[in-house]
Amino acid sequence: MEFDLYEQGKELLKNEDNLEWIDKITCWVKKELGYNIYIFQVIVDNQIEIEKYYETITASIAIDFQANLEKAIEKWNIYLVFECRESIDWKIRLKVEQDKYAVRKVVWDDLKEEELNNKEYINKRLLCFEINENLERPKDRGDLIKILEENDLELYKILQKKDLTLYEKVAMYVGDGINE
Repeated sequence: MEFDLYEQGKELLKNEDNLEWIDKITCWVKKELGYNIYIFQVIVDNQIEIEKYYETITASIAIDFQANLEKAIEKWNIYLVFECRESIDWKIRLKVEQDKYAVRKVVWDDLKEEELNNKEYINKRLLCFEINENLERPKDRGDLIKILEENDLELYKILQKKDLTLYEKVAMYVGDGINE
C-alpha cells in the first residue's frame, strides 16, 4: 500500500505552544485497506532534544491529532519516531520507548545522513516484516554480522554498543527495561 507525506498531520499540531519543535517534524501516512497508519518523524540533534520535546510532542499528537481520528485502529496505530545522528543513552531510549501514553515511540540513533528523513528507510525499518525461512547458516562470524545488519538493523546497532552488558543489550532489544 501507499506510504506518503501527510502535511495535514503536521498542520494539526501547529500552534504557538509548539513553535520550538514543529519544524523538526514530518508526518507520513501508510494507507492500508480501510485504515491508515500515521508516523510522526522527529529529527533531533541530540538526546537533550529528545528529553526536552518528547512529552510535549506526544501530548500535542494526542490532543490535536489522535483525538480527531474516528477509527479505533487508526487511533492506536500512530508512531512517533525520533531520529538522531548521535548515539542516545540507553536510559533515555528506554524512558521514551516505554512511555505508553497515546502513541508508540521509538528512538533510532547513530543514523547516517542518507537514513535521516528517508521515507523508504522509515517504511522498511518500521513497517516491513520479512521472514525468510530459507536463509543459509552463516559460515563465520563476519557473515553473521553482515546478515544481522541487513535484516535487523535495530538489533545490529544495539549489539554494536560497547558500553552495555549483554543483559542490557537484550533488555533494550525486547523493550523490557534493564534490571540493574
